[in-house]
Amino acid sequence: MNAVFSLVNTAAPLLLLTLGALSSEYGGRLAMFMECIINLSGFFCFAFTVWTGNVFLGITLSIFVCTIMVFLMERLSSKFGANMFLASLAMNLLFAAGTTFFSSVFFGTRGVLTNEAFKFDAAVARSATSVLCYGLSSVLLFFLLCTRSGMILRITGSDSDVLEARGISAQKYKCASWLIAAFCGAVCGGTLAIRISSFVPGMSGGRGWTALAAVFLSRKNGALVPLAVAVFAIAEYASTRLQFVGIPSGILLALPYIMSLLLIALVPGKK
Repeated sequence: MNAVFSLVNTAAPLLLLTLGALSSEYGGRLAMFMECIINLSGFFCFAFTVWTGNVFLGITLSIFVCTIMVFLMERLSSKFGANMFLASLAMNLLFAAGTTFFSSVFFGTRGVLTNEAFKFDAAVARSATSVLCYGLSSVLLFFLLCTRSGMILRITGSDSDVLEARGISAQKYKCASWLIAAFCGAVCGGTLAIRISSFVPGMSGGRGWTALAAVFLSRKNGALVPLAVAVFAIAEYASTRLQFVGIPSGILLALPYIMSLLLIALVPGKK
């Protein structure tokens, strides 16, 4: 039973993150900034919570700031006709540098940040953040699969000309796809920080890249995303358990990616 709860808690932020990445892929602009926006959001969640003394305000402000940053970068990139794939990668580097810079300026260190105002009961934190992530994931999945706007977003990347011919602005939906991805990444960052009651550099632990891999493992099908996320959650849990039986750490760290590579190669794709 403990193993089941552990898997459920592990999968919660990754599910939301993957659905955010899927939204950006539907919009034709895969969000390559997912990895570092998690770290940036985790830092802001810590900082705002310490400054305000309120964790709800802290995570809300963190989500707002990260989403606004992505919106401004998207507008600038679109205005000047930048390659959006390269712009997304550049944002990833910007967020990584920004996290280090802000940590150094406001807290005088680039290392781990802890504070009495940012301490939570581990069990309660994991349960509460899991409920939050699953709730938001359900809303986003419903939006993508069951609403008109979700249907439009799903064809924005592949059939934008059709949308424009019907008087629908594909650019607005492309922008919205990045905002959804930014929102999901920011929630994930705050979730991870709250779970460990601190900010740790690199706390994303590759989850941003894992989410992108899960998008393609699910064949870009929203209904299959939970199954793809479950594969990674099981792999992560297995790698944690197997470290006690003498298996080299390098293999354990690569286990989720090895699993996904095998499944992507073996599961038949669409003709």
